Formats: sequence, structure tokens, C-alpha cells
Amino acid sequence: MNKTLIPPRYRLRVKQRLATVEYALEYGLKPASRRFGLERKTIRRWRDRWRAEGLAGLVPRYPTQRRSRLAPELVGLIEHARHVLEYGAPRVRVWLRRVHKREVSLAAIQRTFVRLGLPRLPRRGEKRRARPRQLKLFEKPAPGDSVQVDVKVVKLGRQKVFQYTALDDCTRFRVLRLYRRQNQWSSLDFLGEVQRVLPFPIRQLQSDHGAEFPLAFSLTVQEAGIRHRYIRPRHPEQNGKDERSHRTDQEEFWSRAALYRFRVGCARPRRVATLLQL
Repeated sequence: MNKTLIPPRYRLRVKQRLATVEYALEYGLKPASRRFGLERKTIRRWRDRWRAEGLAGLVPRYPTQRRSRLAPELVGLIEHARHVLEYGAPRVRVWLRRVHKREVSLAAIQRTFVRLGLPRLPRRGEKRRARPRQLKLFEKPAPGDSVQVDVKVVKLGRQKVFQYTALDDCTRFRVLRLYRRQNQWSSLDFLGEVQRVLPFPIRQLQSDHGAEFPLAFSLTVQEAGIRHRYIRPRHPEQNGKDERSHRTDQEEFWSRAALYRFRVGCARPRRVATLLQL
């Protein structure tokens, strides 16, 4: 057997097929089918290819790419999420489930990326950093045009609690809540409190990329008719008014208050709203 014409990964398979063909030539198709547990049409096809092309005809002819089971419109949605929205596979899966009510596995989404030849998303920090520029101070003209949301970690004795703060850019009205957990469910509960307490409608909500503000939170905000904006990574100054209010809270309240328990620090945090104006 001339091995130079056969790819290394197929040499054993060609050797097995050649033994099957030789047995069929000596004893017939039916005995060969019984001996090797193969259909006669399969052995006949191997025999004809061997007679026409030699050993090259016994090389497996597997398709280079399997046919996708996903519908064409679903493939188009995946391509849109990667090109336009710049989502990775986990975010594409959540986006398809929440927005389009379609359930697709992560492996299927990754295979679709490879099949379409979509490039990898650039890692954060790979781009060349621009020269620092003078920050431009801004203020929204109408209440509700931009509400900044951030979380501050507070120590009460030996435990940590999390102060959720929403601050309107125009009026400086604030809504504060304390939560035992910093996660998606606390963020969703705080969103409902902010909508209920603020005396004006919210048109835009902005937050950082923390794990407590995942894609599911963003989609819930959009379903409520509010535009959600993520600030740039590692740019807390874009939520500067909220950050400055946290510093004021630390200097004027948390550093002076002698609080040791969650109930003392925040009585009934899910029912009582704190509305302040700086």
C-alpha cells in the first residue's frame, strides 16, 4: 500500500476498507457483508472506487462542513448580534432568549461564528490608549434625561452591605437603598423603587459594567421603555456625580455613624425610600 497518496489520519481506515474489498473479491459481496457487518451497497461502492482510482478511491470522502440545523433567519440574528451589537456567545444566547424568544445552545452559537468566519472580539485594553483630554462638564437640561446608577460597599460591623444609589443628572435627586446582596435581583428591585419614587419619568439610565448590571438587567430596562447606557470601562468619571455623592456619604455619614447591624443601618430597605437633593 502506497502511503504517500493517503493522508496519515485515514491510513488505518483505508487499510480496513482494502481488506473488506479483497475479501469481497475472493468470496463475494454477501459473505463480506456478513463478515464485516456492512451493507452490500457500501462494499460495492468501495469496490468500484478501488477499481477506478486505486487506493485513493478508498480514502473517506467526509464533508468539510456539516449542514447547519439553525434556520437562516436565526443565523442572521446571530450575525447581527456579533457584528452590530458586538456580543459574545453568552450574551447572544441571553439576547435571543429575552428579545426573540429563541433558545440556542452556546456550542451552536460558537459553531455559527466559525462557519460565518466572524472575527474574535477585541479584548479590553488591547487598543492603544488615547492621550488624556480635559474633561467636559455637562448637565442634562430636563429631569429624567439621564439617571446615574452605581453601588457603594458599606461596612456595618463585620458584614458588608451595598448602597444602591440613583442620581438624576439635572435635579440631583437621589434614591438610596441598602441591600444584603450585590447581584442582578437587587438591581432589578432597585429599578422598581427608582421608577416608583422619582417624581418624573426616566428616559435614560446609565451604569457601569459591573456584574450586578448584566445583559438581562439592560433588557429589562429597555422593556420598561427606558434607554440603558453602559459607561466606558475604567471611566468612573462618566458617573462622576454619583461617585461624588458616595464620597460625601462616606465623609459625612458612614465614617461617623456607629452602626453594627443591617436593621439599624437601614430599616425596612425595600419599603422606605430616601429622596435627597444635594
